[in-house]
Amino acid sequence: MTSFIIEREKIEQNAREIISRAGDATVFAVVKGHGYGFGLSEYVSILHTCGIRHFAVTDVSDALEIKKTELPDTDILMLRSTALADEVSSLVENDVILTIGSTDAAVAANRVALEKEKLARVHIKVDTGMGRYGFAPSDPEQIVSVYTSFPSLSPCGIYTHLTSAFKSRRVTERQTDTFLSLCSELEARGIDCGMVHFANSAYLFRFREPLGNAVRIGSAFTGRIVCKTRRSGLSRVGHLESNVCEIRWLSPGSTVGYGGAYTAKRAVKTAVIPVGYADGFCTEKTRDTYRFRDGIFYVLSDIKRILSRKRIYVKINGRHARVLGHIGMTHTVCDITDIPCEIGDTAEFDVNPIYVSRDIYKEFI
Repeated sequence: MTSFIIEREKIEQNAREIISRAGDATVFAVVKGHGYGFGLSEYVSILHTCGIRHFAVTDVSDALEIKKTELPDTDILMLRSTALADEVSSLVENDVILTIGSTDAAVAANRVALEKEKLARVHIKVDTGMGRYGFAPSDPEQIVSVYTSFPSLSPCGIYTHLTSAFKSRRVTERQTDTFLSLCSELEARGIDCGMVHFANSAYLFRFREPLGNAVRIGSAFTGRIVCKTRRSGLSRVGHLESNVCEIRWLSPGSTVGYGGAYTAKRAVKTAVIPVGYADGFCTEKTRDTYRFRDGIFYVLSDIKRILSRKRIYVKINGRHARVLGHIGMTHTVCDITDIPCEIGDTAEFDVNPIYVSRDIYKEFI
């Protein structure tokens, strides 16, 4: 049986580190993507026991699933600005905090809240570079109108999202300066901005000040932040486990996988494990930009991999077994020539939880 093993203790350790770094700032745990692949309800419950009371999602169904847990004193922020009537209706009905990133979204939320005789809490999204949702900081009048022209809305926060906190201090400082200047302008007009947040996982672990009075943290809880930091205090959470289903000897000259990408130079003892890219192993985000500098980065990255003779391994009985050939959709072949191994032994795979199939059983230990 293939399972994704999730260590509660590591999540709790990461939560303590994040809360400590956040200081007085309120921590929003971003649990999008079905709790970063961990499974939403159980993951949220663990974070709740760690003292987290604010959660953020990007899908209406995830917000409603958290609501069903009935955890006390929790707030849920919908990070996606939407003007779709059915989505807005569900969010308002369930007292989820809405993101307002456009006048259309404000009109839709105000109309639904008025119809339901509710006062909808909202956070205002400012676009400082992501280009997805949000008001332009160069046009503060539209933002002011959300505070003053929609009687069924109760703005209680404002935020932006940082594009490059994982790699560029210059870009990050430009974004934060733009955003905080806008907040200062709003306050000068007598507007209470409420929760001011922009810090994500990369920012929290690369930059110490300023933080705002709230932070939105997602990947750091999993211990898998994209930026390189020293002594982060975080532990990688989760690994895939399955069992060796076949053991074979390959003679010299035998090939493995599609395209015969590996050719045995000697007799090789192999283990076959029923895990592949359909389960999330070695599944990566595709290259999706092709500017000149991106192309150069890709080429240099590939050259570095070739020169370093980068290889992929699976852990079997505490030993690292090299993966042979291309990984299949549902199979991986490993070299166990020098590793004691029998059919049924457990194999461990380092897999990013966000790519793990939802069909895989999640086991919290």
